[in-house]
Amino acid sequence: MPRQQVYGKRSRAIYDALPAPLSSPEQPPPKPARTKKTTAASKQAEPKQEANVAVRRSPRKTLGEKSHNVVLLPVEAIQYAKEMKQPRVKRKGHIVWDSDDEEDVRAVKARDHQNEEELLCDMTSLRLDTVNLDHEPDALEQATKDFGGLSLQPQDEGASTIEVQHRKSPKEDINEYETHCGSILELSSHRLTCFETWSEQLSQHFAVTKIAEASFGEVYRLSLQEDLSAFVSTDESVFKIIPLKAPDSTLPVDKRKRKAAMAKQDAMTAPDGVATEVKLLQRMSAIPGFTNFRDVRILQGRPPPAFAQAFKAWNAVQKKKKKDLSHFPDPSKKSSYTADQLWAVIEMQDAGTDLERLVEEGLTTSIWTTWDIFWQTVLSLAKGEEGAQFEHRDLHLGNICVRRSSSSSANDPIDPTLTLNFTSHETTIIDYTISRCLMSPSSSTTPEIAHQDLTRDPTIFEGDSSEEYQYDIYRYMRGALYFDDPLAECHTLQTEMDQSGRTWEQYHPQTNLVWLHLILYKLLEQVYWPSQWKAPSRNKQKQEYVLHKRAKELGKILLKVQDFLDPSAIIGNGICSAGDLVVLALQEEWLGVEDVVGRHCGGGGDESALVSQLEGLEL
Repeated sequence: MPRQQVYGKRSRAIYDALPAPLSSPEQPPPKPARTKKTTAASKQAEPKQEANVAVRRSPRKTLGEKSHNVVLLPVEAIQYAKEMKQPRVKRKGHIVWDSDDEEDVRAVKARDHQNEEELLCDMTSLRLDTVNLDHEPDALEQATKDFGGLSLQPQDEGASTIEVQHRKSPKEDINEYETHCGSILELSSHRLTCFETWSEQLSQHFAVTKIAEASFGEVYRLSLQEDLSAFVSTDESVFKIIPLKAPDSTLPVDKRKRKAAMAKQDAMTAPDGVATEVKLLQRMSAIPGFTNFRDVRILQGRPPPAFAQAFKAWNAVQKKKKKDLSHFPDPSKKSSYTADQLWAVIEMQDAGTDLERLVEEGLTTSIWTTWDIFWQTVLSLAKGEEGAQFEHRDLHLGNICVRRSSSSSANDPIDPTLTLNFTSHETTIIDYTISRCLMSPSSSTTPEIAHQDLTRDPTIFEGDSSEEYQYDIYRYMRGALYFDDPLAECHTLQTEMDQSGRTWEQYHPQTNLVWLHLILYKLLEQVYWPSQWKAPSRNKQKQEYVLHKRAKELGKILLKVQDFLDPSAIIGNGICSAGDLVVLALQEEWLGVEDVVGRHCGGGGDESALVSQLEGLEL
């Protein structure tokens, strides 16, 4: 028999146990009945017929009145019903609604003959008597609540057997997210936290400013809103905020929505990738010249207003400078992130301003500043190589931070007798997203190595160098790794690369040299050469003359180093690592032994530390 067509609200549909021909508009109108003579038998049948008609024409039940002739809607339909009032009283474990009385609740429980615990633990299906659909949607919601939040799904159109499926509690959902981020939470002292709650706590004392962007995250600075005697500038922090991929089980089921969600996920990072970066940060924090790692935590939710405003302010500055706007979605738009979006927040000590910005603003044109920044970076890399077989693999100017030493002033006179630290600048290497590092001692039988296999992301080698020279450096790095030749045309040598036996997991410190080439190239491109200065009088301006002469010497040395670091020359000239470059600088007396030790031992005279470091450099 075809399913009876229902008009109007489904919640008002009444199951007619005795359907009349006119109960469906699809039925043709009946033919006029012929007049029959009244007999005794027909008179006796009239009471039965009238009773049947009374059943068919039973009046609509009043709101809240019970009936045993209702089809229970699935819980999904409740989501489309209008929002009802919240329960006002709880009595003996039952919720009493404004539109229901306590007798209704007891009747429902008595009719089911099952308590909540039995339904949750033992039942997989439930046979329910039909219930009157004249109840408002709140009655359906009440029934759902009485069953402990179970999802009620009809097996078919006409059957009253209803499947019982366990619906996850909020606590289980949280555990699911925490399990997904377990590799990061193991490295943190915090549990999963609400993004907005965390932001409100910060906003009481700190102002949030966006200062940079990385490939997979944004960098924000926290600055004290008022002077606090207990805090100094070095207590301020920067946060790298990374959107994380969501658990697969939380993605939409609908194909179209799931496809859109997966497209967003492609621009996010897997928790295991962030965990690797955090381990690397912890490992390198012990080496001076590398960022001071402080903490990591997992947040959940949409970015709060403080971060959305910082995002817009950063975009406004970029637009004013006629530079590219953020490639991340606007956090102030709800469509950008879901309410359950996960974030990894890596806290580091504020290491100052990135070198890229300083160069853009013309604050590194001095030969003294250029010398200090370059050689401090070289020394940091050399110590990273010696202490952890470290390769940065993405050391552009944006990943070097510079700040003035708290123990000196910008007005301090320059001492021309020094070989390093002419200025008060201090450099810090940051962002180890694709870096390579030995996590355990090299003597270990199974050394743990943190690295990223860049063969899985070939787009990193496909950038247009006509826009930025940096894109060539990635290709130089690949050529240096596979063939000891930065200029090798690797895109035509895939077979040779596969047969070389070299991988991104292995230690190839020559990759650090191509990045040092980029740094020096960018610094010398904007330096104000001493030869352009007006030469002071040797007799009348003796101090100025000595400074001018020393500056010219430093300029010549840097040009010579630039030749050593030319992509066509490195490795072939015997320089295969940052450590080799330091050895050359010591041999040529461009740097002093105290510069190597002082940079990493605070300038102390620890002879044993000096010996061990020089032995590491194989002098």
